[in-house]
Amino acid sequence: MGAHPVVTLALVVANVVLFVVELSQGGQIDAFVRRWGLVPADVHDGPAAAAITLLTSTFLHAGWFHLAANMIYLAVFGPPVERRLGPTRFLVLYVASGLIGSLAYVLVQPLSAAPAVGASGAIAGVIAAFLVLFPGATLGSLAPVLFLHVVESTPTLLLLLLWLATQVFSSVASLTTATGIAWWAHLGGFASGLVLAPVLRTRRS
Repeated sequence: MGAHPVVTLALVVANVVLFVVELSQGGQIDAFVRRWGLVPADVHDGPAAAAITLLTSTFLHAGWFHLAANMIYLAVFGPPVERRLGPTRFLVLYVASGLIGSLAYVLVQPLSAAPAVGASGAIAGVIAAFLVLFPGATLGSLAPVLFLHVVESTPTLLLLLLWLATQVFSSVASLTTATGIAWWAHLGGFASGLVLAPVLRTRRS
């Protein structure tokens, strides 16, 4: 079975805790999301301190459904990737994918004033890394207790498509009108995972 995926667990806990902090803002939640979410216009033309939101925004979410979808996928895909790369390199993959996803969004929409939130860029990187590290994996080999025999041979790529669908629904069922979901962050994070996974795997050998 390998080592316990402590980094994956820690990331799930961190995301849930910070979402609870987000909810605790009550009537000030829009201001909170504006401060710690990713606002491309602020990063592009604002103070240097706004750059921190490239990371902090990845620990906020647009609602319970958005959080749950991301954490389920992190819990499913994170452990095998963490075991293959090791905890330190897995953390590098996760953070780098989140940051590169955020940067991609800022570069594509530099004047946007709408704050974007979500771990989706980082999750996309983890999913991409899984596809690189386990190219022949099926739903049954990924989590045999979760899938019926008739679908256990289905490629895990199906889960990627389902994940993308949850992101679409999340954008509709957002927590507040102030939040948004950055699709370019997903693409940037996914590309990051595709590039980093073989590099980190090679360096471990």
